[in-house]
Amino acid sequence: MAQYELNTTQIALLEALKASLFGIEPNYPEDTDWAEVVKEAKAQTVMGIISPVIPVTDTSTKQGIAKYIQILHEQDKLIKLFDENDIPCVILKGSAAAIYYPNPHLRTMGDVDILVSRSQFNEASEIMEANGYIYVQGKDDNGKRPEIGRHFEYHKNSVVFELHHHFSSVGFDVDDILEQAICKPEYRELDGYMIPMLPDIENGLVLLGHIHIHLKHSNLGLRQVIDWQMYVHRVLDDDTWRNLFEPIVKSVGFDKLAVITTKMCETFLGLPNDNSWCKNIDVRTSKELLSIILSSGNFGWKMYSSRSERHIHAAVYEIKQKGIHTFLKELGLRKSKVCRNNPILNHFVWLYGLICFIYMGFLAVARTKNVRKRVLDVNERLEILEELGLKDFSS
Repeated sequence: MAQYELNTTQIALLEALKASLFGIEPNYPEDTDWAEVVKEAKAQTVMGIISPVIPVTDTSTKQGIAKYIQILHEQDKLIKLFDENDIPCVILKGSAAAIYYPNPHLRTMGDVDILVSRSQFNEASEIMEANGYIYVQGKDDNGKRPEIGRHFEYHKNSVVFELHHHFSSVGFDVDDILEQAICKPEYRELDGYMIPMLPDIENGLVLLGHIHIHLKHSNLGLRQVIDWQMYVHRVLDDDTWRNLFEPIVKSVGFDKLAVITTKMCETFLGLPNDNSWCKNIDVRTSKELLSIILSSGNFGWKMYSSRSERHIHAAVYEIKQKGIHTFLKELGLRKSKVCRNNPILNHFVWLYGLICFIYMGFLAVARTKNVRKRVLDVNERLEILEELGLKDFSS
């Protein structure tokens, strides 16, 4: 990968994050353009975090705090609803990550992710629908919900709820570990609300897994990394790492991801470098990982000038990960309800996927000037994923 150098805006953003999260005196470049810093912070979903330590204000900060309060309130109502019906649950990410922050209300909140036992998932979804939570993912001709993905999505009072029966994704299997922990949640207080959480070790796996998911889809931002950083700061001292976390994270193949990401946090984001378990890591890979994050933005918001560019990047990425046949089969299944429901047609669904891919390819090439650049971007990212020990997502 080509040598990557931070620009003035990125340096200022990283200095602000260090100052806000760890009280480190910032050293802002003299020619800092604060409007550009705000723009970058929004793309990385960290504007709230830096708001107390920069010389400009933005309305999004107050909006973010209001959203945080609303999320906690609506989340609490669902937790109590499940408690009343004897359904153990835990919150994933969100407030279960914010709890490690010095100022949790400054962490930008998104959806409410809530995990229940697989054996109680159907009951939980029925209770939600009976209590005004609107299922939004559609049903088939028989009124059944599609059995794909890791969760069902519901909306209520302008809040998005994702009810999970699984958290794992391809290449990262921790569902059995999490399933055992759901029945023994740890309740933590957060701004007056009691949050049912996974125990710290399992919660750390989720936060690391969240980084993996965004890396897999090429849209990792600073917010996911800072969630991990604050968890490490509060939980993973040398003894905890060596005796509790390292054996588990090695068993799922994420030990390299953990140590390289932590090294990056120590080098660029202010995490105190008192963890002996990542002292000998080469900073080069950490810097390359940071370059991916800063060029991507949260959910890949910075990467594409058009939807066509996004489609090209996603297609090339999936083909390189899974192989062309698997990619075409999955594309065909996504595009054709008939093929999904017919066992015979299912064997030939890759042909339909090929037709869809050719059509999409013609449209994308016609609308996009950066096809070659997207292919090169994918190659660079996959090289870094290999260094992180995450080369094979398809096994």
